[in-house]
Amino acid sequence: MIEDKDKKDPIMDAYKAWLAKPSQDSSRALLSSLDTQIGTALHTFAPGMEDHLRLKARTMALQAAGTYDPGRGMHLKSYVYQQLQPIQREFGKRSNAVRLPERHLLDRKRLDHAEAEFEAEKGRPPSVAELADYTSIPVDAIARARAHKPQMAESQMVDKETGDAYRGVASDPQEMWAHHVYNSLGPVDQRIYEMVTGFGGARTYPKGEIARRLRISAPAVSQRINRIAARLEEGMNLG
Repeated sequence: MIEDKDKKDPIMDAYKAWLAKPSQDSSRALLSSLDTQIGTALHTFAPGMEDHLRLKARTMALQAAGTYDPGRGMHLKSYVYQQLQPIQREFGKRSNAVRLPERHLLDRKRLDHAEAEFEAEKGRPPSVAELADYTSIPVDAIARARAHKPQMAESQMVDKETGDAYRGVASDPQEMWAHHVYNSLGPVDQRIYEMVTGFGGARTYPKGEIARRLRISAPAVSQRINRIAARLEEGMNLG
């Protein structure tokens, strides 16, 4: 008597049970029997993103089971593995999406190191402008690195009507004035401006903490903030 090998095949047993009575339980059992194949496909087609894409892979595996034809001679586990290959496209899209933030993380490490060096040498934290000079990282790149915001795509940096490249200058008159005011300040006032407004992606602090960090009195911080605010108010009617 020839033994039916499918009876000893947990994957095919789970498949037959699911085919006979599709349900959440039978689907869960089928996917559980295919865990090894799903894991192998994820490791091969989406290395490093296995956990992020596992749900999508399981959904694709169940869809593959629905189109599987045992009569073609291919085992279900091989068929599922084959049908999971398109997950490479999702892996590629997500890889491209995270590549830029990874570069920002590297810039952030450089910035943290440079800021610590500057403070050890000068006795105070640097302004964004000073940090840009110290590291040769542009101010806008420092802001993006601190905020982990993606850089504007190249296609977005070109005027569609003229074809001219934008120069990174804010188009809002009041914002342009705020940049002008910042650039006209000395290093300490620039740092105060940053810690009050968050300019350049800087972390904001209350006045007392600003005074402690810059090693000046709280009243002096208040006086400087008031002078900066007065300068900013001069541009309130621009537009």
